[in-house]
Amino acid sequence: MHENLPKKCLMGIFMLLLLVCQQLYAQQQRTVTGIVKDEKGTPLSDLSILEKGIRNATKTDADGKFSLPLKSANPTLIFSYVGYVRQEKQLRAGENTLQITMKEDGTGLDEVVVMGYQDVQRRKTTGAIATVKGKDFENTPYATFDAMLQGRVAGLTVLSTSGEPGTNNIVNIRGTSNLGLADNQLQAPLYVIDNIIYDVSDIRSAYGNASPLQAINPNDIESVDILKDASASAIYGARAANGVIIIKTKRPAQGKPEIRISAYNGVSSRPAMKPITVGAAERRLKMNLLYQGGSYDWFNNGSISPMLTDSLNPAFNNNTDWQGLFLQSANINNVNVSIGATMEKFLYRFSAQRYYEQGVMMGFENENLTPRLMLQANPTDNFQFETNLFAGFTKAKHGSGDDTKYPFSTWGFPSSFYQITDVDEQIYTGRYDGLMDRDNAFSLNGNFAGTLKKFLINGLTLRSQFSFNVNNNTRDLFRPKLLTGNRNYAQNWVNQNKRWEWETYFNYIKSIRNIHNFTAVLGTGIERNTSNENYMYGYNDNGTYVKTVTGIPSGPDLYATTSISERSRVSVFGRFGYDYKDKYLLSASYRMDASSRYSKDNRWGIFPSISAGWVLSEEPFFQGGKNAISFFKIRGSYGITGRDPGSYYARYTGLTFDASYAGSVLENGIAGSVLSYNGKPTVSPNYAAAATSPTIRWERSPQFNAGFDMNLLHDRVTVTADFYVRDSKELVYDLTMPATSGYSTVSNNFISVRNSGVEMTIISRNMAPSSAFQWTTNFNMAYNKNYVTSLPDGGKEIQVGPPWMQRALNVGQPIFPFKVWDVDGVYATNADVPVDPLTGRRIAHFNRSVLYQAGDPRRRDVNGDYVIDYNDKIDMGNPNPDLVGGFINQFSYKNFSLSTLVSFVFGRSLWNGYLSDKLQDAGSSALYSTWGTNSAIAGDFKPSDFWMKDGDQTKYPNLFRNTVDNWHIANSTFVENASFVRLKNIQLSYTFPQAMIKKLKLKMLRIYGVVDNVAVKSWSSVPDPEAVEANGYSTGNGYPIPKKWTIGLDVTF
Repeated sequence: MHENLPKKCLMGIFMLLLLVCQQLYAQQQRTVTGIVKDEKGTPLSDLSILEKGIRNATKTDADGKFSLPLKSANPTLIFSYVGYVRQEKQLRAGENTLQITMKEDGTGLDEVVVMGYQDVQRRKTTGAIATVKGKDFENTPYATFDAMLQGRVAGLTVLSTSGEPGTNNIVNIRGTSNLGLADNQLQAPLYVIDNIIYDVSDIRSAYGNASPLQAINPNDIESVDILKDASASAIYGARAANGVIIIKTKRPAQGKPEIRISAYNGVSSRPAMKPITVGAAERRLKMNLLYQGGSYDWFNNGSISPMLTDSLNPAFNNNTDWQGLFLQSANINNVNVSIGATMEKFLYRFSAQRYYEQGVMMGFENENLTPRLMLQANPTDNFQFETNLFAGFTKAKHGSGDDTKYPFSTWGFPSSFYQITDVDEQIYTGRYDGLMDRDNAFSLNGNFAGTLKKFLINGLTLRSQFSFNVNNNTRDLFRPKLLTGNRNYAQNWVNQNKRWEWETYFNYIKSIRNIHNFTAVLGTGIERNTSNENYMYGYNDNGTYVKTVTGIPSGPDLYATTSISERSRVSVFGRFGYDYKDKYLLSASYRMDASSRYSKDNRWGIFPSISAGWVLSEEPFFQGGKNAISFFKIRGSYGITGRDPGSYYARYTGLTFDASYAGSVLENGIAGSVLSYNGKPTVSPNYAAAATSPTIRWERSPQFNAGFDMNLLHDRVTVTADFYVRDSKELVYDLTMPATSGYSTVSNNFISVRNSGVEMTIISRNMAPSSAFQWTTNFNMAYNKNYVTSLPDGGKEIQVGPPWMQRALNVGQPIFPFKVWDVDGVYATNADVPVDPLTGRRIAHFNRSVLYQAGDPRRRDVNGDYVIDYNDKIDMGNPNPDLVGGFINQFSYKNFSLSTLVSFVFGRSLWNGYLSDKLQDAGSSALYSTWGTNSAIAGDFKPSDFWMKDGDQTKYPNLFRNTVDNWHIANSTFVENASFVRLKNIQLSYTFPQAMIKKLKLKMLRIYGVVDNVAVKSWSSVPDPEAVEANGYSTGNGYPIPKKWTIGLDVTF
């Protein structure tokens, strides 16, 4: 019996081992499957699933499905996806099929932002970077995506100076240092699209306000990263002074090809018009004013225009709405198609968009087609090849073709009494068959890049990229003599720009025990740009059948000019980053650019930056407060960016065949061209251009930034705040030269400007994550102070523009405020007019021959000499806003979603030239006659608005006497507050449930509606204070901004 005991023990041990092996084998064979979706039920492809504690992972396929063999006994799975909250799921015994719902991450800490030549996790950034997702603004009815960014980013100012489709917008990051602002020249940030430089300042167009951004399909955009400080943008060196906007386009999902079709159609409604009375109301207003303030003799001797008095005459008894004549409700439509897939060794995506917008002003329209192709191949595990190609085809028509929106100026705008024929209407609205306007633009952009994923050592990659931009714009314009008023006029423009760039750089990533983390970039680049510009025009009287510049003999009826400009640049750049346990962060960058524009002594520009951050929420002393503040990081940076300004050949003496200069005359004392010397042709310096500037050099922009990023209440609230100082030093400016030099101006580094301010963004998720109803808010605002810090000649004031309408640069003042007389109402009586104690005479106007009296504007005598002249003008107003921002609300309930965007601008001023011109026209010396032919005083005026007799306390001066230029544009009366609050956008959509659309073999089906430019609250008298010129001037004859209504369908197969 005892002999069998060892055998029994051995048998028991054997059975126990067999049982353990069976369990281990069963565990090794366990596989979990499932599907992952977002809160709307849309499957999430390419989502990472990791078995916690060991190296075992997979990703979801195109349908959001996954399968993962398990390797541990008590597995926990981690689900992670950019833009969503990471989830951990501990599996119970027998739980082998999962359905996971991912919730959007309001913190954005784990998302990746695109910086120069690197992708960086947001929690590790030390610079000021803001991100806008493409899904937040796609399918918004605009030709360019920059208009869609208004109100979405703190410190990013986007203003539409015109409602004309396809035109430029003001886009400023942290204020402006644009010294061309007085002449309505725009400066733009640098755009980088999938590593392709897209510098809009290189691109010329025949129609000066056409936007090059039309070549970019907004529906292709995955994200937009705005690099606001030097630590983020200095690696772009001489192109980054105005900030950098990086665009990352969409990439295809993994698995089967995905086809997406999105289309919308809508209408632009007639915009708000200027207040003008017409017909009988216009006649009553004018006659009432004439009865109250006019002369008896006008009525007695028949001086008053019969258009006012003969109301029964059919030729004068009309009700022509001249504004309404040019405005219409207009069509908008857009179709966007894309197809793409990601496979193991290859990915592709092709997309195309056709956008068409008819103008709300008759005769205007814009159509563009934007195809795009992305290819990426991995022929080996270590080598990757990719190409991105995008093109733009644009066709536009611009009303009557001469860049005027209305064929009349405000000063002389016709009265409603005129009768208008059908032919007149066609001519005025640009629909006359004799008019031809063919404005076509083509743009081709792309890159070819190869990447070695491992170069010599682990973590080191090598990338070489060739990128290019080719732009061509051709416009043929023919305006018959019915439009020009005298002769047939044909014009032709051809603008071409070709740019290529080749960059090669190393990228290194190294982590030591997940404690010490290093990144580095080192590279070099070369660039070349060539611009060709051709222009010609010709006059003829031979009929309207030939509409081009052809067959015109040489002479004054024919003119042509061509130009070729070339420049090149060489660059060396690098960046180094280090962090310790994701807690202490350090980054530095360095770039050197050499430009052919400058002499060898000034050729190289150096642009360094350094930044640091400290994640306090990772410190042990902070852990007790993590329930309230879950993440807190402080950061600071300093760096220098630059700009490559001025003419390509500013350091050279320009040559021409004409030796004349400003003020020069011939032997007979008459100005003219000097084309020869002693009968022989000459070549001489070009005195019409700026004088030679051999010392001209790079503009520099030193910048300081300090800020923090904070998440509160378990990441329900995020707060980002920054303080910055951005200097723009040694800006190039054309300064007036003495007449004895022969030159009008000299161009050099004369002026410095500072922009400083604060920014704040607060994002909150206002409902519990488990709630079926979700509400997210985004409030952002930025305050910026803009002022001049340095001027030449000891800080002497620089005045720009004619004497009657000047702007100025003064140290301590913003750039280009308005030079005006400070007007404080109207003199009610002669006794109110100041008297010179030395002469006993009332205050005088300019040459002292005209004295101010009751009913004249009360202009302040600044220098106390009892004469009102140009020396009494002061700086007033600011065309640049002080405070900008936006308020975004996003609501969702089950499959419904609603979003609203409110944008606001405060501290901006406008110069109301429309009101000045209208009153100038109304207050003419022969108003009894001109009020019949011209609209003049027809508007929202009352007789009580104008001074009529002694003692009147009124808004405006005497309408019937104008000895001191009552309506001069330089009266401060015409400087108005251009602040506004705009309900910019409302979007409503419904996504059909997956259970329903699966029967239709669809992946996603959504319908949506958009209303844009819904309403505006303004503090000015113009219909829309945003639609004024960039320099703040309002002509009243600009293109109005319309309200747009669209409805669309979005389908994914």
